[in-house]
Amino acid sequence: MRGDEELLAAWRAGDRDAGGELVDRHFAAISRFFRNKVTSEDDATELVSQTFLACTASKERFRGAASVRQFFFAIAHNVLRNYIRARYKRKSERLDFDAVCVQELDPASPSSIVMHQREARSFVQSLREIPVEDQVVLELKYFEGLSGREIAALLAIPEGTVRGRLARGKERLRQRVAAALNDMSQEAGGDVTPANLDQWAREVREQHGW
Repeated sequence: MRGDEELLAAWRAGDRDAGGELVDRHFAAISRFFRNKVTSEDDATELVSQTFLACTASKERFRGAASVRQFFFAIAHNVLRNYIRARYKRKSERLDFDAVCVQELDPASPSSIVMHQREARSFVQSLREIPVEDQVVLELKYFEGLSGREIAALLAIPEGTVRGRLARGKERLRQRVAAALNDMSQEAGGDVTPANLDQWAREVREQHGW
């Protein structure tokens, strides 16, 4: 089986089948990237389409500093930011991606996500309730298995910034999940730990195909 870089080189040389194979290989991951950030399935489908169209238009600019997968995710991240800008309701205010969350933009839950375990459901919903840049780095780590260095490369930010967002995001997520679980039981429950978050992330990934 040809590797990503070999497929990309063939695609750039005019082999459309190689491009199609490369898109097929990464389609599920890019779809996951948008799944918990967009409530409308139609919008999610459109953003995936926009991402791969942008990848097609930008393939000549790929210089190999990062992996092809990181290249695709970097474009998906830019597509997401443009989508959020278009939907941001407070047009008179500066949009701060370190503060705005996707739940604020659209309070509905994504219609494609159906989970019955309350912990998994609270975990996924709470990701929507933390700042979008924290959500992005956490989901890339939890669901795609990217390292801090890989996330830094695709977001074009220092690795130290990624570590800070991961630590801050985990604490915000932990607090949101704990509050949600306590609300469900209507009584104070046990403390939610980082190990709990890792466990629920694995369950979401393994049991729900993320």
